[in-house]
Amino acid sequence: MWLLFALLAPFFWGFSNPMDAALRRNWFKNDLVLTSLCAITKLPVAICFLVLFGEGIIFGWPFVWIFFAGIIWMLAFVLYYRSLQIEEVSRVILILQFQPIMIFLIASVMIRESLNLGQFTAFLFIFIGSVLAAFRKTKSKWHFSKAFIFILLADFMWSFSDVIFKKYAVYFPNFWAAFGVELLGSSLLGGLLFFLPRYRGIYRDLKVSVRGWTLFFASAVFGVLGSLFFAYALTLGKASLTTVVIGLQPLFAVIFGLFLNRLIKEIPPESITKSDLVIKSLSFVLILIGLIYLYI
Repeated sequence: MWLLFALLAPFFWGFSNPMDAALRRNWFKNDLVLTSLCAITKLPVAICFLVLFGEGIIFGWPFVWIFFAGIIWMLAFVLYYRSLQIEEVSRVILILQFQPIMIFLIASVMIRESLNLGQFTAFLFIFIGSVLAAFRKTKSKWHFSKAFIFILLADFMWSFSDVIFKKYAVYFPNFWAAFGVELLGSSLLGGLLFFLPRYRGIYRDLKVSVRGWTLFFASAVFGVLGSLFFAYALTLGKASLTTVVIGLQPLFAVIFGLFLNRLIKEIPPESITKSDLVIKSLSFVLILIGLIYLYI
């Protein structure tokens, strides 16, 4: 059951990633505003979970930490959207696979998780594959992706948030109550921005078509589903191993991106030059080897 829920997360995120790129490049030109709108969509879900499953929640430090984890988790999307603006979806998701290494380092300190030598070897493959994805060729020169630093920072924030959730979710009456509190924290950013004069004008000047809003809410639904399955998988298995399974997300993102590009013209096409295909394929193969080695 742990593996099933861990696999469903990248499946749904693979749907939302191409949509997010289309939203950032065509309708929402401000990373913080797009993040805040995404955060607001989490509020109804959070309230629903807390009303249905929140009985028995104790307002102590576990509540504060899970709420804080939600804030950190949502702030990372500012960096994620910026990365999608300047880099291909597949490369962004491939570099994001650096997250298992970060989540292991944080988990080893916060919740004393430990891995054996074989699992360290698997991490090495994933690390090389993630870094390799940051290289691309333009004309006759090789360049290192400008999005790499943004993605690494987002990786760190998401990893920190995930470990906090795993550590403190056990103090809640059930998983749904803990997840509801995390969503409540993540929705805080959206509410705060509405009270800042600097951003009120940006919200008023938004010109988003019905097509754009439809894509926005579809991406939000897929994103919440992915987060739900991932958070539930975290409570069933090791935080570091759960995150490694997310390494399949690039495959889902590429497949769904190719499919959705035929239906939604705003979704940016992937580069299919020989050098790019070789780099992406090699990067994914290395990450996949790490996953298989870890599973064995």
